[in-house]
Amino acid sequence: MRTAVTTFGYGRPEYFSRMLSSLGKCPEVLDGSVDVIHYLDGGEGSQQDELKELIESSGIPFTSIVLRPHNFGVGSQLIGARREVLDEQGYDRMVMVENDIELNSTYLTTLLALSDWAEQFSDAGTVQVWNVEAGTAEELLPHMNDVELTNRHFVSYCLTKRVWDAIKPTLYEYERKFLQKRPYNKRPHYRIRRFMKQVLRQSTQRHSGPMIDPPSEAVSNPFPSIPWRSAPTSQDAITSLALYKAGLHRLTTRVPHAFYFGVLGVHCSPELYETMGFNGQGHWQWATEDIPTAYNLRYHDDDGNWLNSFYR
Repeated sequence: MRTAVTTFGYGRPEYFSRMLSSLGKCPEVLDGSVDVIHYLDGGEGSQQDELKELIESSGIPFTSIVLRPHNFGVGSQLIGARREVLDEQGYDRMVMVENDIELNSTYLTTLLALSDWAEQFSDAGTVQVWNVEAGTAEELLPHMNDVELTNRHFVSYCLTKRVWDAIKPTLYEYERKFLQKRPYNKRPHYRIRRFMKQVLRQSTQRHSGPMIDPPSEAVSNPFPSIPWRSAPTSQDAITSLALYKAGLHRLTTRVPHAFYFGVLGVHCSPELYETMGFNGQGHWQWATEDIPTAYNLRYHDDDGNWLNSFYR
């Protein structure tokens, strides 16, 4: 598949530099088998020139740098990038990498192999190889080939054109109604939650042909309820909701191949970082020989209980 790896930057050059350095250790980037496109938002506080200089002086191969002429905000930035890469530039799949995640050198190799495997199933959605799983290397290594359903934060993931075509009508409607002509941090939360309730009432798409087809007990609604005052209204939340209504399952390896370090950000604080369990992320620095070559779908925890996951 023709693959684009997209990164996203706005301010925080120390974050972006850490992410960029880790990306430069992935063999797919170094050998040019993927195209790296950097999206740098603009406006006050963007430090766009400094980030551009970081990229150009790093020596890490890239295809292009997209400089936004003003502050798009994270919602329009991420939706716009998917439109440009998958709708307009004709890529078959896209890896999205935010600026507060550090990748292991095995990250892209594992992620793209999982994507290739998932494409045989008509009900497979996005795939990721970042997860919040505690444990040492010795504890996690036996579980390298375990794959789970997830509704975790995206942070970094891969989606194909097939998946994007299934969910983009919902994302484009969200963008048109709530993100255009207003700052992202002033989006109308109550109106978005009403929109989310309307989407939830829509019928869920059914698929045919080869499918993952997990047991119903293993499938979790990312939004079992939409509290008016607290339901998330981000573009990530709408992406997760759109995938669920499209009948597509988000997949992740049980064992992480990246480390999320975004203690401070648009949607995170030190308190939330701890609440979400990010401070318990297990060992993730794997070697090439540790990369799985087969996958086992895991629906139960170690005590035999059904795994479940709401959006968080």
